[in-house]
Amino acid sequence: MGQLEDALQSVVSVLEEQGLPYMLIGGMANLVWGEARTTQDIDITVQVEPAALSGTVIQLTQVFRALPENPLAFVKRTRVLPIVTANGIRADLIFAELPYQEEAIRRARLVTLGDTEVRVCGPEDLIIHKIISERLKDLDDVRGIIRTQGPRLGRAYLDPLVFGLAADLERPEIRRYYLSLWRKPRRRKKS
Repeated sequence: MGQLEDALQSVVSVLEEQGLPYMLIGGMANLVWGEARTTQDIDITVQVEPAALSGTVIQLTQVFRALPENPLAFVKRTRVLPIVTANGIRADLIFAELPYQEEAIRRARLVTLGDTEVRVCGPEDLIIHKIISERLKDLDDVRGIIRTQGPRLGRAYLDPLVFGLAADLERPEIRRYYLSLWRKPRRRKKS
């Protein structure tokens, strides 16, 4: 990973120094749980108490270059702080606001990537994060995670959350797609 790993190490060390609970998501988490694909950025979900949000954004922008002109206003509007690390790698810090995200951070697993120990979103939570996306690469990632992790996945946790999201978002195609990934391909009968 080289530069990407160096950038990850710099971001994680700052988050840990500040005592901020976090989890790696996105393409780098997919490398841990799914099928390999290229990724050129870092996505991390961070848990910050609402009263500490402004101070946290100020501290982070003293260490990393923020991409928005007014980082605090941008974070308050989008819950995302896009930054660039010292070696030029982009990282999106997503500030958790949903109970699901906070639970996923608690469930994150400590994984070693290169020389860096990092808290990575668990495979079930990565599926939940990606399955609501409409991007084809995210849906392909879900397929790869299920193909790679298969029976190791906690379906008792996963199924109700996926089905609930599909219902809450009024997107039945999420449920259909998810269920289709668990079906075994049928063998054709020889004539």
